[in-house]
Amino acid sequence: MKRFRIVTLLLAFLLAAPALLHAQIVKGELILGGNICQVDGDECYHYRKPGVHVGAGALIPITSWMDVGLEVLFNQKGAYKGDSINQHLGLYTGTYKLNLNYAEIPVMIYLTDKDRYSLGVGVSYGRIVGLQEYVNGQSTGIRLGDGQIHWREDREGLPDLTQATDLKQLSKLLIAAGYPQDVAIEELVPQTIANSDSYRAHDFNICADVRVRIWEGIHAELRYQYSLAPIRSRLFYKDTNETILKTDDSRVQPLQRQYNNSITLRVVYLFNEHRAKANKEASKKGQ
Repeated sequence: MKRFRIVTLLLAFLLAAPALLHAQIVKGELILGGNICQVDGDECYHYRKPGVHVGAGALIPITSWMDVGLEVLFNQKGAYKGDSINQHLGLYTGTYKLNLNYAEIPVMIYLTDKDRYSLGVGVSYGRIVGLQEYVNGQSTGIRLGDGQIHWREDREGLPDLTQATDLKQLSKLLIAAGYPQDVAIEELVPQTIANSDSYRAHDFNICADVRVRIWEGIHAELRYQYSLAPIRSRLFYKDTNETILKTDDSRVQPLQRQYNNSITLRVVYLFNEHRAKANKEASKKGQ
């Protein structure tokens, strides 16, 4: 029954497509741009990581003022922090660099005014094709995986640790798993929990665009993207031996979910824009 419904919907779309696309032309896109990125939840603040944003796409007209855009992109994201000295703890903290390379497919809906200004909104799916993480200039050997923190001990029937967002919830999960209540949570957590050593391979984003036609098929575009689901979860500690939870900073919770956060400035060249405009004008005169 479900297959019959799907086939019926596809046939209805194919029959309606000529009417929807009457006097309209699919426009091809060449895309070249750059990103400034950060990863929310990794303690590296501000948009400091540059990245490449290149690809191609197509704009499929639905009405005279609405298009659906489909793109295939190579998109670099990540995070960066330079050398610094922590004045409060008297510690030297080195560089951190995260390179996340994605093969990405955004699907957008554009609303256009007077063939010059466009606003777009959509979603994108990204798959990691390159991953590197460096702490103090040394590779951490991070890999692809579930992106979640895990128990140090190999025990079955333990709860999902990613449900916790602070120490109170984390302690409740540990006590419910059978650990004694008289042990301080700061001592218990490092003995039972290991940080995530992986990033999720898949990334789903919400996208928002502002596009302006500059000259003869050339458009400037500003895009904002944010992950809809965490790409990694992990705990943060004060020392490198992971023995003391970092809880004295009000901005930082012990367990952090991490999300891609990027701003893109790009140039888009549209093929067939003149032809599409001419067909639109001819269609109006015919009506």
